[in-house]
Order: sequence, then structure tokens, then C-alpha cells
Amino acid sequence: MRLFIALDISEDVRREINSLIKRLKTHDTNIRWVRPENIHITIKFLGEVSTERVEGIKRAMSKVASGHQAFELIVRGTGVFPDFTRPRVLWVGIEREALLEEIHREINEELAHLGFEPEDRAFRPHLTIGRVKSTRGLKPLLKDLRGYMDREFGKITVSEMVLVKSTLKPEGAEYETIFNAPMNKEDL
Repeated sequence: MRLFIALDISEDVRREINSLIKRLKTHDTNIRWVRPENIHITIKFLGEVSTERVEGIKRAMSKVASGHQAFELIVRGTGVFPDFTRPRVLWVGIEREALLEEIHREINEELAHLGFEPEDRAFRPHLTIGRVKSTRGLKPLLKDLRGYMDREFGKITVSEMVLVKSTLKPEGAEYETIFNAPMNKEDL
């Protein structure tokens, strides 16, 4: 099964981002938009994983999550990967990157014991909203997107990490949460 570890977002933030997507969809472009219910913060993409390895992943997630208290993130700004001259991914930004980088590092360390390779590229927490398929009509859309670079879309309270199964379908990926690891570090 195809799996990834993620943090979910609040319905309020999901609605705000969906309003942005609706606005951007008015441009005549060739972008595959992420369905609002599928927007999340990916901590670690695992790819195809055998059923036998899932219990180990759950234990690793629980260990990392239990070392953290619930925390708040601010969803702010927009941008593209890799850059505005060659955009491939449209995103909405996340603040408090240092805390997310720490969680990402801890997950990588725990999963390395299970044979999962750490990613080569730097971890850049974000919410993917669209994937560019061609440059048709892209300039006006990018100009519009830049207008949201300082916009706050809301706050998220992160109280758990989730393990998500992704099933690829012609109409887009379908996600199913198969495990929740609560952030439950005790306050001393």
C-alpha cells in the first residue's frame, strides 16, 4: 500500500484555502488542483509499503508524537516550487518551520531503524494546492498567486500525526487515515 505520514488541517483553514483555489481556477491554465479534503502537511512520504512494516511505522510515529505537546501553526503566504521561473507545485505556507523540521528529523531517525531512507532534499513544510501540467495561462495566475504571499489563512492546532493510505485513481488520489498518533507529552 502507498503511505505517507502527515498533519491534518482545520476545516476553517481548508475553507480559506478552497476559496483561494476557486479564485485561481478562474484562470485558463493546465493545473491539477488538489481537492480540499486532500490538503495536508506531509511529514514523510513512505511510498509502497508492505503490510508487515505498518506496525513498525505506527510504533515510530507514536514514539515521536508522544515526545511533543499539541502545538499551533499559522498558515500564511503562497509560493511555488522550485521557483517562479519554473513553477511545478503551487503551495500555501506554514509558519513554525523549526518545530516541523524537528518532528521530520525525529520521524526520519525512527524510520531509518526500519530501513526507510531519509530524503535527500531539504524539508520544506507546506500545503500543496496544485501541480502545474503546462505553462498555458500561467503568467496571470502566478501574478494573482503572488498577491497572497503575505495573507494569513488561519491557524491549525496540531494534536496528532496521521498515517495515510493513498490510492491512486483516474480522478485523483483518494486518502484514508489508517492510524492516529496523538501528541501527548506531559507538561512537567
